[in-house]
Amino acid sequence: MATYRDDRDGRWRYRATVRMPDGRSVRISGTSSVHTKQAAQFAERAHIERTVNPPPPPPLEVPTFRDWFHGRYWDEWVIGRKNKPSYQDAKRSIYKHYLDAFFGDMKLDQIKVGEIARFRAELVRRGLTDKYINNILAVLSKPLHYAFDVELIPRAPKVGLFRIEQPEIVFWDFAEYARLLAAARALGPSELSAVVLAGEAGLRVGEVKALRWREDVDLIARTVTVNQQMRQGVVGTPKGRTRRTIPMTETLFAALKALRVVREGYVIRDLVGHAKHNENQIKILSYRVCRKAGLPERGWHTLRHTFGTHAAMLGVNPWRLMSWMGHKLINETHRYVHIAEAHYRDTPPVVLAAGEGEVNPDRRIIKQLGARIRVPECDDLDRSANRLPTEAQNDEGPGESRALSIV
Repeated sequence: MATYRDDRDGRWRYRATVRMPDGRSVRISGTSSVHTKQAAQFAERAHIERTVNPPPPPPLEVPTFRDWFHGRYWDEWVIGRKNKPSYQDAKRSIYKHYLDAFFGDMKLDQIKVGEIARFRAELVRRGLTDKYINNILAVLSKPLHYAFDVELIPRAPKVGLFRIEQPEIVFWDFAEYARLLAAARALGPSELSAVVLAGEAGLRVGEVKALRWREDVDLIARTVTVNQQMRQGVVGTPKGRTRRTIPMTETLFAALKALRVVREGYVIRDLVGHAKHNENQIKILSYRVCRKAGLPERGWHTLRHTFGTHAAMLGVNPWRLMSWMGHKLINETHRYVHIAEAHYRDTPPVVLAAGEGEVNPDRRIIKQLGARIRVPECDDLDRSANRLPTEAQNDEGPGESRALSIV
Protein backbone atom coordinates (compact mmCIF):
# COMPACT_ATOMS: atom_id res chain seq x y z
CA MET A 1 0.00 0.00 0.00
CA ALA A 2 1.74 3.16 -1.16
CA THR A 3 -0.03 5.80 0.94
CA TYR A 4 1.66 9.02 1.83
CA ARG A 5 0.92 12.43 3.26
CA ASP A 6 1.26 15.30 0.85
CA ASP A 7 3.41 18.03 2.38
CA ARG A 8 1.71 20.69 0.29
CA ASP A 9 -1.75 20.40 1.80
CA GLY A 10 -1.42 17.69 4.46
CA ARG A 11 -3.86 15.29 2.73
CA TRP A 12 -3.35 11.54 2.59
CA ARG A 13 -2.93 10.18 -0.93
CA TYR A 14 -2.07 6.88 -2.57
CA ARG A 15 -0.06 5.85 -5.61
CA ALA A 16 0.43 2.27 -6.88
CA THR A 17 1.16 0.09 -9.90
CA VAL A 18 -1.40 -2.65 -10.53
CA ARG A 19 -0.55 -5.84 -12.45
CA MET A 20 -3.49 -6.75 -14.69
CA PRO A 21 -4.54 -10.38 -15.47
CA ASP A 22 -3.25 -9.99 -19.03
CA GLY A 23 0.21 -8.94 -17.81
CA ARG A 24 -0.16 -5.20 -18.33
CA SER A 25 0.87 -2.71 -15.65
CA VAL A 26 -1.52 0.12 -14.80
CA ARG A 27 -0.65 3.07 -12.56
CA ILE A 28 -3.33 4.40 -10.22
CA SER A 29 -3.39 7.32 -7.82
CA GLY A 30 -5.86 9.34 -5.86
CA THR A 31 -7.08 10.47 -2.45
CA SER A 32 -10.11 10.02 -0.24
CA SER A 33 -12.75 12.42 0.97
CA VAL A 34 -11.73 11.69 4.58
CA HIS A 35 -8.29 13.00 5.43
CA THR A 36 -6.86 9.97 7.30
CA LYS A 37 -4.30 7.30 6.41
CA GLN A 38 -6.84 4.51 6.90
CA ALA A 39 -9.30 6.20 4.52
CA ALA A 40 -6.58 6.59 1.87
CA GLN A 41 -5.69 2.87 2.22
CA PHE A 42 -9.35 1.94 1.85
CA ALA A 43 -9.71 4.16 -1.25
CA GLU A 44 -6.58 2.54 -2.74
CA ARG A 45 -7.95 -0.99 -2.27
CA ALA A 46 -11.26 0.02 -3.87
CA HIS A 47 -9.43 1.60 -6.80
CA ILE A 48 -7.36 -1.57 -7.32
CA GLU A 49 -10.52 -3.70 -7.28
CA ARG A 50 -12.21 -1.46 -9.85
CA THR A 51 -9.15 -1.59 -12.08
CA VAL A 52 -8.69 -5.37 -11.96
CA ASN A 53 -12.40 -6.24 -12.04
CA PRO A 54 -14.22 -3.38 -13.76
CA PRO A 55 -18.03 -3.46 -13.55
CA PRO A 56 -19.77 -4.70 -16.69
CA PRO A 57 -21.00 -1.93 -18.96
CA PRO A 58 -24.71 -1.24 -18.84
CA PRO A 59 -26.61 -3.25 -21.43
CA LEU A 60 -27.20 -1.48 -24.71
CA GLU A 61 -30.75 -0.76 -25.78
CA VAL A 62 -31.38 -3.19 -28.63
CA PRO A 63 -33.60 -1.61 -31.31
CA THR A 64 -36.30 -3.36 -33.27
CA PHE A 65 -35.43 -4.65 -36.72
CA ARG A 66 -37.61 -1.91 -38.25
CA ASP A 67 -35.84 0.91 -36.38
CA TRP A 68 -32.43 -0.58 -37.05
CA PHE A 69 -33.07 -1.16 -40.78
CA HIS A 70 -34.35 2.37 -41.42
CA GLY A 71 -31.97 4.00 -38.93
CA ARG A 72 -28.30 3.28 -38.29
CA TYR A 73 -28.03 0.41 -40.75
CA TRP A 74 -29.44 2.44 -43.63
CA ASP A 75 -27.36 5.53 -42.84
CA GLU A 76 -24.08 3.85 -41.95
CA TRP A 77 -24.10 0.85 -44.26
CA VAL A 78 -26.33 1.50 -47.26
CA ILE A 79 -25.69 5.23 -47.62
CA GLY A 80 -22.24 5.26 -46.02
CA ARG A 81 -20.96 2.56 -48.36
CA LYS A 82 -22.56 4.20 -51.39
CA ASN A 83 -24.87 1.36 -52.37
CA LYS A 84 -26.06 1.87 -55.93
CA PRO A 85 -29.57 3.34 -56.38
CA SER A 86 -30.76 0.07 -57.91
CA TYR A 87 -29.59 -1.86 -54.82
CA GLN A 88 -31.29 0.65 -52.53
CA ASP A 89 -34.57 0.29 -54.41
CA ALA A 90 -34.35 -3.50 -54.27
CA LYS A 91 -33.68 -3.48 -50.51
CA ARG A 92 -36.57 -1.11 -49.82
CA SER A 93 -38.93 -3.24 -51.88
CA ILE A 94 -37.89 -6.51 -50.22
CA TYR A 95 -38.18 -4.99 -46.74
CA LYS A 96 -41.62 -3.57 -47.47
CA HIS A 97 -43.12 -6.70 -49.03
CA TYR A 98 -41.48 -9.47 -46.99
CA LEU A 99 -39.36 -8.49 -43.98
CA ASP A 100 -41.42 -5.85 -42.19
CA ALA A 101 -44.47 -7.98 -41.45
CA PHE A 102 -42.39 -10.84 -40.00
CA PHE A 103 -39.42 -9.15 -38.31
CA GLY A 104 -40.32 -5.45 -38.06
CA ASP A 105 -41.43 -5.48 -34.39
CA MET A 106 -38.78 -7.96 -33.19
CA LYS A 107 -35.75 -6.83 -31.22
CA LEU A 108 -32.53 -7.66 -33.03
CA ASP A 109 -31.46 -10.11 -30.32
CA GLN A 110 -34.80 -11.93 -30.65
CA ILE A 111 -34.12 -12.93 -34.26
CA LYS A 112 -32.68 -16.43 -33.97
CA VAL A 113 -32.11 -19.33 -36.33
CA GLY A 114 -35.57 -20.71 -35.56
CA GLU A 115 -37.35 -17.49 -36.52
CA ILE A 116 -35.38 -17.33 -39.76
CA ALA A 117 -36.23 -20.97 -40.53
CA ARG A 118 -39.95 -20.27 -40.07
CA PHE A 119 -39.67 -17.21 -42.30
CA ARG A 120 -37.91 -19.24 -45.00
CA ALA A 121 -40.61 -21.91 -44.82
CA GLU A 122 -43.27 -19.24 -45.29
CA LEU A 123 -41.50 -17.96 -48.42
CA VAL A 124 -41.37 -21.51 -49.78
CA ARG A 125 -45.11 -21.93 -49.17
CA ARG A 126 -45.72 -18.76 -51.17
CA GLY A 127 -44.15 -20.45 -54.17
CA LEU A 128 -41.18 -18.07 -54.57
CA THR A 129 -38.18 -19.31 -56.50
CA ASP A 130 -35.06 -20.37 -54.63
CA LYS A 131 -33.10 -17.52 -56.19
CA TYR A 132 -35.59 -14.88 -55.06
CA ILE A 133 -35.75 -16.40 -51.58
CA ASN A 134 -31.96 -16.11 -51.43
CA ASN A 135 -32.23 -12.44 -52.41
CA ILE A 136 -34.70 -11.83 -49.57
CA LEU A 137 -32.56 -13.68 -47.03
CA ALA A 138 -29.47 -11.73 -48.12
CA VAL A 139 -31.29 -8.45 -47.39
CA LEU A 140 -32.20 -9.86 -43.95
CA SER A 141 -28.69 -11.11 -43.22
CA LYS A 142 -26.72 -7.93 -43.80
CA PRO A 143 -28.41 -5.76 -41.09
CA LEU A 144 -28.00 -8.58 -38.56
CA HIS A 145 -24.30 -8.99 -39.33
CA TYR A 146 -23.75 -5.24 -39.11
CA ALA A 147 -25.52 -5.17 -35.71
CA PHE A 148 -23.03 -7.83 -34.57
CA ASP A 149 -20.10 -5.85 -35.99
CA VAL A 150 -21.05 -2.78 -33.93
CA GLU A 151 -21.62 -4.99 -30.84
CA LEU A 152 -25.36 -4.49 -30.53
CA ILE A 153 -25.98 -8.24 -30.45
CA PRO A 154 -23.66 -11.02 -29.18
CA ARG A 155 -23.78 -12.99 -32.42
CA ALA A 156 -25.38 -12.91 -35.85
CA PRO A 157 -27.65 -15.88 -36.58
CA LYS A 158 -26.85 -18.09 -39.54
CA VAL A 159 -29.28 -17.39 -42.35
CA GLY A 160 -28.54 -20.28 -44.71
CA LEU A 161 -29.12 -19.82 -48.43
CA PHE A 162 -30.32 -22.38 -50.93
CA ARG A 163 -27.79 -23.90 -53.28
CA ILE A 164 -28.88 -22.93 -56.76
CA GLU A 165 -27.52 -23.19 -60.25
CA GLN A 166 -27.18 -20.13 -62.43
CA PRO A 167 -30.20 -19.85 -64.75
CA GLU A 168 -29.54 -20.72 -68.35
CA ILE A 169 -28.81 -17.77 -70.58
CA VAL A 170 -31.63 -16.88 -72.99
CA PHE A 171 -30.53 -15.38 -76.31
CA TRP A 172 -31.77 -14.77 -79.85
CA ASP A 173 -30.32 -16.92 -82.62
CA PHE A 174 -28.78 -15.29 -85.69
CA ALA A 175 -31.98 -15.20 -87.74
CA GLU A 176 -34.11 -13.96 -84.84
CA TYR A 177 -31.62 -11.21 -84.10
CA ALA A 178 -31.69 -10.06 -87.73
CA ARG A 179 -35.50 -9.92 -87.53
CA LEU A 180 -35.28 -7.77 -84.39
CA LEU A 181 -32.98 -5.31 -86.14
CA ALA A 182 -35.36 -5.14 -89.09
CA ALA A 183 -38.28 -4.45 -86.75
CA ALA A 184 -36.33 -1.78 -84.86
CA ARG A 185 -35.30 -0.17 -88.14
CA ALA A 186 -38.95 0.05 -89.16
CA LEU A 187 -39.78 1.84 -85.88
CA GLY A 188 -37.14 4.52 -86.42
CA PRO A 189 -33.47 5.44 -86.09
CA SER A 190 -33.64 6.15 -82.37
CA GLU A 191 -35.25 2.78 -81.66
CA LEU A 192 -32.68 1.01 -83.85
CA SER A 193 -29.81 2.74 -82.05
CA ALA A 194 -31.13 1.66 -78.66
CA VAL A 195 -31.44 -1.94 -79.82
CA VAL A 196 -27.98 -2.14 -81.39
CA LEU A 197 -26.29 -0.60 -78.34
CA ALA A 198 -27.48 -3.64 -76.43
CA GLY A 199 -27.18 -6.22 -79.19
CA GLU A 200 -23.97 -4.98 -80.87
CA ALA A 201 -22.04 -3.79 -77.79
CA GLY A 202 -23.61 -5.70 -74.88
CA LEU A 203 -24.73 -2.62 -72.94
CA ARG A 204 -27.17 -3.08 -70.09
CA VAL A 205 -30.40 -1.10 -70.33
CA GLY A 206 -29.29 1.41 -67.70
CA GLU A 207 -26.04 1.91 -69.60
CA VAL A 208 -27.95 2.52 -72.83
CA LYS A 209 -30.03 5.22 -71.15
CA ALA A 210 -26.98 6.96 -69.63
CA LEU A 211 -24.77 6.93 -72.76
CA ARG A 212 -23.59 10.42 -73.76
CA TRP A 213 -22.26 11.64 -77.09
CA ARG A 214 -19.27 13.71 -76.07
CA GLU A 215 -18.03 11.70 -73.08
CA ASP A 216 -18.80 8.12 -74.15
CA VAL A 217 -19.04 7.84 -77.96
CA ASP A 218 -16.00 8.15 -80.23
CA LEU A 219 -17.07 7.96 -83.87
CA ILE A 220 -13.47 8.42 -85.04
CA ALA A 221 -11.99 5.56 -83.03
CA ARG A 222 -15.32 3.72 -83.38
CA THR A 223 -15.61 2.87 -79.70
CA VAL A 224 -18.25 3.13 -77.01
CA THR A 225 -17.11 3.67 -73.42
CA VAL A 226 -19.43 2.77 -70.55
CA ASN A 227 -18.82 5.30 -67.77
CA GLN A 228 -22.18 5.34 -66.03
CA GLN A 229 -25.66 3.89 -65.88
CA MET A 230 -29.08 5.27 -65.04
CA ARG A 231 -31.96 3.90 -63.01
CA GLN A 232 -35.19 5.86 -62.55
CA GLY A 233 -33.42 9.08 -63.47
CA VAL A 234 -30.54 8.59 -60.99
CA VAL A 235 -27.10 8.36 -62.61
CA GLY A 236 -24.47 6.14 -60.99
CA THR A 237 -21.47 4.00 -61.78
CA PRO A 238 -21.87 0.89 -63.97
CA LYS A 239 -22.46 -2.47 -62.37
CA GLY A 240 -19.20 -3.59 -60.81
CA ARG A 241 -18.08 0.09 -60.73
CA THR A 242 -15.78 -0.61 -63.68
CA ARG A 243 -15.40 1.51 -66.81
CA ARG A 244 -15.10 -0.44 -70.05
CA THR A 245 -14.63 0.32 -73.74
CA ILE A 246 -16.19 -1.73 -76.55
CA PRO A 247 -15.29 -1.42 -80.25
CA MET A 248 -18.22 -0.57 -82.53
CA THR A 249 -19.46 -3.01 -85.10
CA GLU A 250 -20.29 -1.62 -88.53
CA THR A 251 -23.97 -1.96 -87.66
CA LEU A 252 -23.64 0.08 -84.49
CA PHE A 253 -21.46 2.71 -86.16
CA ALA A 254 -23.92 3.21 -89.01
CA ALA A 255 -26.92 3.38 -86.68
CA LEU A 256 -25.35 6.04 -84.45
CA LYS A 257 -24.03 8.06 -87.36
CA ALA A 258 -27.47 8.07 -88.97
CA LEU A 259 -29.06 9.78 -85.96
CA ARG A 260 -29.76 13.36 -87.07
CA VAL A 261 -29.09 15.08 -83.76
CA VAL A 262 -26.68 17.58 -82.35
CA ARG A 263 -24.15 15.25 -80.81
CA GLU A 264 -24.37 16.60 -77.28
CA GLY A 265 -26.07 15.16 -74.22
CA TYR A 266 -27.63 11.73 -74.17
CA VAL A 267 -27.63 9.46 -77.20
CA ILE A 268 -31.06 7.92 -76.53
CA ARG A 269 -33.37 10.75 -75.49
CA ASP A 270 -36.94 12.00 -75.54
CA LEU A 271 -38.57 14.82 -77.50
CA VAL A 272 -36.85 17.59 -75.54
CA GLY A 273 -33.43 15.95 -75.32
CA HIS A 274 -33.73 14.43 -71.86
CA ALA A 275 -32.69 10.87 -71.10
CA LYS A 276 -35.46 8.28 -71.22
CA HIS A 277 -35.24 7.59 -67.51
CA ASN A 278 -38.76 6.18 -67.24
CA GLU A 279 -38.34 2.42 -66.80
CA ASN A 280 -41.62 1.61 -68.54
CA GLN A 281 -40.66 3.58 -71.66
CA ILE A 282 -37.63 1.39 -72.24
CA LYS A 283 -39.41 -1.84 -71.32
CA ILE A 284 -42.32 -1.10 -73.64
CA LEU A 285 -39.92 -0.32 -76.49
CA SER A 286 -38.30 -3.73 -76.12
CA TYR A 287 -41.69 -5.44 -76.24
CA ARG A 288 -42.78 -3.37 -79.25
CA VAL A 289 -39.71 -4.46 -81.18
CA CYS A 290 -40.30 -8.11 -80.29
CA ARG A 291 -43.95 -7.96 -81.33
CA LYS A 292 -43.13 -6.26 -84.62
CA ALA A 293 -40.55 -8.97 -85.32
CA GLY A 294 -43.09 -11.70 -84.55
CA LEU A 295 -41.01 -13.01 -81.65
CA PRO A 296 -41.78 -13.69 -77.98
CA GLU A 297 -41.71 -10.60 -75.77
CA ARG A 298 -38.38 -10.42 -73.95
CA GLY A 299 -36.54 -7.65 -72.14
CA TRP A 300 -33.36 -5.80 -73.02
CA HIS A 301 -31.07 -8.20 -71.22
CA THR A 302 -31.74 -10.86 -73.86
CA LEU A 303 -30.03 -8.55 -76.37
CA ARG A 304 -26.98 -8.30 -74.10
CA HIS A 305 -26.99 -12.10 -73.75
CA THR A 306 -27.21 -12.37 -77.54
CA PHE A 307 -24.10 -10.22 -77.97
CA GLY A 308 -22.09 -12.34 -75.52
CA THR A 309 -23.33 -15.69 -76.82
CA HIS A 310 -22.77 -14.87 -80.50
CA ALA A 311 -19.26 -13.57 -79.73
CA ALA A 312 -18.53 -16.85 -77.92
CA MET A 313 -19.91 -18.86 -80.86
CA LEU A 314 -17.59 -16.95 -83.19
CA GLY A 315 -14.59 -17.91 -81.06
CA VAL A 316 -13.79 -14.73 -79.14
CA ASN A 317 -11.09 -14.90 -76.47
CA PRO A 318 -12.98 -15.26 -73.16
CA TRP A 319 -10.77 -12.65 -71.47
CA ARG A 320 -11.55 -10.19 -74.25
CA LEU A 321 -15.26 -10.93 -73.92
CA MET A 322 -14.97 -10.45 -70.16
CA SER A 323 -13.65 -6.94 -70.82
CA TRP A 324 -16.37 -6.10 -73.34
CA MET A 325 -19.15 -7.37 -71.08
CA GLY A 326 -17.83 -5.68 -67.94
CA HIS A 327 -17.69 -8.84 -65.85
CA LYS A 328 -15.71 -8.92 -62.60
CA LEU A 329 -15.06 -12.67 -62.68
CA ILE A 330 -14.10 -14.87 -65.62
CA ASN A 331 -16.63 -17.45 -64.37
CA GLU A 332 -19.41 -15.09 -65.45
CA THR A 333 -17.97 -14.93 -68.95
CA HIS A 334 -17.50 -18.70 -69.17
CA ARG A 335 -21.28 -19.05 -68.93
CA TYR A 336 -21.49 -17.65 -72.46
CA VAL A 337 -18.80 -20.04 -73.65
CA HIS A 338 -20.65 -22.99 -72.14
CA ILE A 339 -24.00 -21.95 -73.57
CA ALA A 340 -22.40 -21.53 -77.01
CA GLU A 341 -21.09 -25.09 -76.76
CA ALA A 342 -24.33 -26.55 -75.38
CA HIS A 343 -26.54 -24.80 -77.96
CA TYR A 344 -24.32 -24.77 -80.99
CA ARG A 345 -25.69 -23.03 -84.07
CA ASP A 346 -24.23 -23.08 -87.56
CA THR A 347 -22.76 -19.68 -88.29
CA PRO A 348 -24.50 -18.12 -91.31
CA PRO A 349 -22.20 -17.88 -94.35
CA VAL A 350 -22.67 -14.11 -94.56
CA VAL A 351 -21.31 -13.77 -91.01
CA LEU A 352 -18.33 -16.04 -91.68
CA ALA A 353 -17.51 -14.22 -94.90
CA ALA A 354 -17.35 -10.86 -93.09
CA GLY A 355 -14.27 -11.96 -91.19
CA GLU A 356 -12.30 -13.39 -94.09
CA GLY A 357 -8.85 -11.90 -94.53
CA GLU A 358 -8.77 -10.21 -91.11
CA VAL A 359 -5.74 -11.43 -89.17
CA ASN A 360 -6.51 -9.56 -85.93
CA PRO A 361 -8.82 -11.92 -83.97
CA ASP A 362 -10.69 -9.15 -82.14
CA ARG A 363 -11.36 -7.19 -85.32
CA ARG A 364 -12.48 -10.36 -87.04
CA ILE A 365 -15.07 -10.99 -84.31
CA ILE A 366 -16.29 -7.37 -84.48
CA LYS A 367 -16.68 -7.57 -88.27
CA GLN A 368 -18.59 -10.83 -88.01
CA LEU A 369 -20.86 -9.50 -85.27
CA GLY A 370 -21.61 -6.49 -87.43
CA ALA A 371 -22.65 -8.74 -90.32
CA ARG A 372 -25.49 -10.41 -88.43
CA ILE A 373 -27.89 -7.79 -89.74
CA ARG A 374 -27.46 -9.33 -93.20
CA VAL A 375 -28.56 -12.82 -92.12
CA PRO A 376 -31.51 -13.90 -94.34
CA GLU A 377 -34.83 -13.37 -92.60
CA CYS A 378 -38.18 -15.06 -92.74
CA ASP A 379 -40.36 -14.29 -95.77
CA ASP A 380 -43.02 -12.53 -93.69
CA LEU A 381 -40.70 -9.59 -93.06
CA ASP A 382 -39.71 -6.89 -95.50
CA ARG A 383 -36.11 -7.66 -96.45
CA SER A 384 -35.51 -4.05 -97.40
CA ALA A 385 -36.04 -3.07 -93.77
CA ASN A 386 -32.91 -5.06 -92.96
CA ARG A 387 -30.75 -2.28 -94.42
CA LEU A 388 -29.36 0.35 -92.08
CA PRO A 389 -30.42 3.95 -92.72
CA THR A 390 -28.09 6.33 -94.45
CA GLU A 391 -28.24 10.01 -93.64
CA ALA A 392 -30.13 10.64 -96.86
CA GLN A 393 -32.65 7.89 -96.09
CA ASN A 394 -33.13 9.25 -92.61
CA ASP A 395 -34.46 12.54 -94.04
CA GLU A 396 -37.51 10.63 -95.17
CA GLY A 397 -37.94 8.67 -91.95
CA PRO A 398 -41.09 8.57 -89.82
CA GLY A 399 -42.15 11.77 -88.15
CA GLU A 400 -41.96 10.17 -84.73
CA SER A 401 -38.32 9.19 -85.15
CA ARG A 402 -37.36 12.64 -86.37
CA ALA A 403 -39.12 14.16 -83.37
CA LEU A 404 -37.05 11.98 -81.07
CA SER A 405 -33.91 13.69 -82.31
CA ILE A 406 -34.98 17.18 -81.29
CA VAL A 407 -32.61 18.71 -78.73
